[in-house]
Amino acid sequence: MDIKPADLGLLVALDALLHHQGVTPAANQLGISQPAMSAQLARLRKLFNDPLLTSSGRKLIPTPRALNIQAPLKAVLADLELIVRQQAHFDPQTTTATFRLIGTDYVHGVLASGISDALKSQAPNARLSLLAFRPETTWDQLETDEADLVLATGLNLPDARMRPGMNETFQVIQRKHHPRGTHPMTLDEFCAADHALVSPEGGGFFGATDKVLKKLGLARHVVCSLPSFLLAPPVIAGSDLLALVPKRLARASESTVDAFDPPFSSPRFAVDLLWHPRRQKDPSHSWFRDLVANQVAKT
Repeated sequence: MDIKPADLGLLVALDALLHHQGVTPAANQLGISQPAMSAQLARLRKLFNDPLLTSSGRKLIPTPRALNIQAPLKAVLADLELIVRQQAHFDPQTTTATFRLIGTDYVHGVLASGISDALKSQAPNARLSLLAFRPETTWDQLETDEADLVLATGLNLPDARMRPGMNETFQVIQRKHHPRGTHPMTLDEFCAADHALVSPEGGGFFGATDKVLKKLGLARHVVCSLPSFLLAPPVIAGSDLLALVPKRLARASESTVDAFDPPFSSPRFAVDLLWHPRRQKDPSHSWFRDLVANQVAKT
């Protein structure tokens, strides 16, 4: 294969074609006509001596060769783009960038509004994309620039750059006018009540709190399992159940629920800020990291 300087633009076209698996949407992404994109696909097939994409219904399906190319191609193009960005001056007042942040529902629930407001104030033409946290795909998203930052707990990414985010404890929440009253919660009251438990994996009825109670020779009665911390406040607000939720979420929900320190040593967890080392010196990325970190510190 003889790659000429003019062929580098073809690699951008190939990246778009593999992403969209269609000539028309790839052409729309690059701002060229459909016939022009078809011509580029023909040149790519000749360059790689492979069909690269084959018709299947209304889609173009990548060949095995194309699938092997896709990830390293995206990484190389990201590196080239970063070389350009690192030399450029970044002005938040004029940028039209989209910043992408991965986090759990709890992280987005307590931080999204503050980050969005700060972005609107400092970078009025920028956009914020909040992405779901899926541990198995997080590194790939960072490596291919599908995400800029991750706010996560206990995520093992040895190659990532990291700075501390926030340390969190838990509080017990109950509905307003709960028959228990509003005095400090005792251990007997906690164990005697019916509880909702947040199980992010789905369907669990035993968690970190139950491990603490077990060491004390005690147990609680969990009658409801929830898949998301954000569901806990509305469920608790409409029932006599109790639930343990992160303190920042309890504070954000104080209009609908009352919050109390648990009558035992609360479980703790840390939320760290992580990113790909390739983005370390990217001016726009550095600016966004500081913006997010500042909002975390204020929350």
